[in-house]
Amino acid sequence: MNRLILVLTIGLFACNSATDKQKKTSDKPLADSVAITDKQIVPKDCVRGAAEPIIKKTVYPQTTFVLQPDSLTGIETVTFDNGDMLTIKNWGCEYYVLTFRFETSRFQQDTTNLDFWFKSASSLTREVLDGLDAPIDIPKGIDQLVAHVDNNATLKLRDEIDFGTGDIRSFVSVDRVEKVTDKKYAVEISFTTGPL
Repeated sequence: MNRLILVLTIGLFACNSATDKQKKTSDKPLADSVAITDKQIVPKDCVRGAAEPIIKKTVYPQTTFVLQPDSLTGIETVTFDNGDMLTIKNWGCEYYVLTFRFETSRFQQDTTNLDFWFKSASSLTREVLDGLDAPIDIPKGIDQLVAHVDNNATLKLRDEIDFGTGDIRSFVSVDRVEKVTDKKYAVEISFTTGPL
């Protein structure tokens, strides 16, 4: 029995040798750099800077803004008096993107009725314009989206609808429609400018 304990102790001690510690230490930075490459944007490689709030607190006082660990992405959340919610993801690297996610019980329709949801996304975004201070011409994007719906028989999620003029491209897209609860739906619309 003493011999078995001695062998186990030596075996455990051998696993914690200086060579093994060095291997674990040298593996960690490699694993971290892979995780950063796959999941995060490295700020020094990006054209744009850190996200800043675009909601005017004087218009929507029940607003929070959180800068994410990548130091580029910001998440802003607005809670409306009727219980509806707006989450704005301010993100991108080579592109500047604002993704608006409206969770509402005011609009209810089958999620496959894209004509209804494209118009609803336009309407919801237009309603919050007075409370926004954004570097993208959102009203122009909304107008172009409405014109696209009126002139297009086949609508698709994530279609890029151009609304910018000049050297830098600007486009709008309705990205997602989903039923959140029995009476609450979510619709996501993105306004993008770039490449910067």
